[in-house]
Amino acid sequence: MLLMKRLLCLLASLCLSLHADMSVSTDFEGGNAEVVKLNQTTKTLRIRPELHEGRGWPCWWYFQLDGLQLGERITLEVEAQTKPFREKQVLAAAWCQPKHAWLSTDGETWSPSDEGTRTKDKVMIYQIQVAAPQMRVAWGPPFVPADAERLLAEIAKRLPESQRFELAKTRHGHAVNGIRIGDANAPHQVWIGARHHAWETGGSQVGRGFIRWYASEEAKALRNQTCLHYIPIMDVDNVVLGAGGKEAEPRDHNRDWADVPIYPEVAAAQGMISDIHRKRGLDAYIDLHNPGANDPVFFFGPFAFERMSGIQQRNYSRWLELASAHITTPRPVEPKYRYANYVTTEEERGRMSSGWVRNHTGDFTISVTLETGWNSPLMSVEGYSNIGAGLGRTLRDYLAENPRQH
Repeated sequence: MLLMKRLLCLLASLCLSLHADMSVSTDFEGGNAEVVKLNQTTKTLRIRPELHEGRGWPCWWYFQLDGLQLGERITLEVEAQTKPFREKQVLAAAWCQPKHAWLSTDGETWSPSDEGTRTKDKVMIYQIQVAAPQMRVAWGPPFVPADAERLLAEIAKRLPESQRFELAKTRHGHAVNGIRIGDANAPHQVWIGARHHAWETGGSQVGRGFIRWYASEEAKALRNQTCLHYIPIMDVDNVVLGAGGKEAEPRDHNRDWADVPIYPEVAAAQGMISDIHRKRGLDAYIDLHNPGANDPVFFFGPFAFERMSGIQQRNYSRWLELASAHITTPRPVEPKYRYANYVTTEEERGRMSSGWVRNHTGDFTISVTLETGWNSPLMSVEGYSNIGAGLGRTLRDYLAENPRQH
């Protein structure tokens, strides 16, 4: 009788699990999805990125599915947000429709889905094979403040001499954290940061690959001669919210490097960089971005590059030569600088982070933006990490030549 009861209970629980409804949740860091419709019978889910007014492009999506059955297939449909994100501007659908959705059963390991198909009415359709009762699905491999905290703790444990610091508290009370590695009076000084635009998660992924390489035995000689300041996420508020950040109102983080910034973290970065340069000189400022769907790996350089001479021309040219030798996988870096020609005024150029640094440092300082495309399975956590390691080797060889000498 007891055995029969146990069998009946097991059968009942199996029946309940077989008929469990699929559910969608976004109540975690970086979560974003506006459910348009959910068909439990056909296991079809349609979403669009939720619009956070004034918080920039509605392109990022990231959600959790529960109540899944192993072996079944889920049809995910992604359509564009139809509301304007700024004045009368509606974001084009392509920005929220990568070729692949990214899938995880543990929130840490991410893999691409099969390539999606785009319909005539501009809806992207992905077929997702269920691998666990609970899965997370995202526009790209996420990197949120919890990931940044784990990374900084990992590096601090590996390098006990490093110093973690809080750059600033955001307007909404979140900590923007970083780590300093090396003596403050070291011969060379470097600042590397990511995510002036919250949705560009690949920037933080490249940064993670870089800082792990920097903490490795291979980089020991570089660490002995360098003081590095590293910030994994600048626009923490929008990353937490799952908002895009780019073209936020009245301006985004990468256009806020003005005399009077809006964001406390930008003001704090300006203050620290100015202090570093005043005391020891800044050798390199590198801003990590990830905006273009089909872009290669490339650097945005200074608008005046062709008119430069002497130590400036030499340093910018040498940086690109070394980057071309070391950043080769999963895609090689372009051997020429690109220029943000869509920025048409000197005033706006001066409010871009890299432009502000150029205008407030010395003739030996290089200030560049590393850009990585995202619309490919090559742009995985591992792929971005390889780019970051290549960036580290570039920095090692560049500083070994002492770019300060005339």
